[in-house]
Amino acid sequence: MKVVQRGSNDPDAMFAVVLPGSGYPALAPVLHWPARLLAAAGWRLAVVVWNPETEGGDDPVAFVLRALQQAAGDALPDLLLAKSLGTLAAPWAAEHDVPGIWLTPLLGEQPVLDALRGMDERSIAVGGSRDRLWRSGALDDADIEVLEVPGADHALELPDWRASLAAQAQVFERLSEHLGA
Repeated sequence: MKVVQRGSNDPDAMFAVVLPGSGYPALAPVLHWPARLLAAAGWRLAVVVWNPETEGGDDPVAFVLRALQQAAGDALPDLLLAKSLGTLAAPWAAEHDVPGIWLTPLLGEQPVLDALRGMDERSIAVGGSRDRLWRSGALDDADIEVLEVPGADHALELPDWRASLAAQAQVFERLSEHLGA
């Protein structure tokens, strides 16, 4: 596991940690473009690069929290940008009042679902209606903003590449609005 610094070098800049999915690195589009959006808005980013299959061990939550600690160091992030496996950090974020962009969160994991249900409007959860790990309606009564992409899978992709590109562009626009970037 390693951490790559991106965005602003200003230690006083807003700080985000990027936690990828298991088989979905930070260079893949659903994480790459929001990270670019944050960097363009002047944020300082700590991007985790990992291989959970060989580095993860038997406890995925502990693995994600170790990566988060390594990336954040002594700083408390202003935001977590997490996809899939990275969303196992949601309970930590809720406990520390750190908002997040939760891309395809693991809503079947009760601690993740409970944490997201307790978050406020500073956070946003994005999932696809055809993602087997997403639970449509599970966050309807929560204060967190929810964006569901009709017909999208766990990579927020649709069967047609053009439709995927258009849907993801709409997600990125919404994230930009949400962050005020």
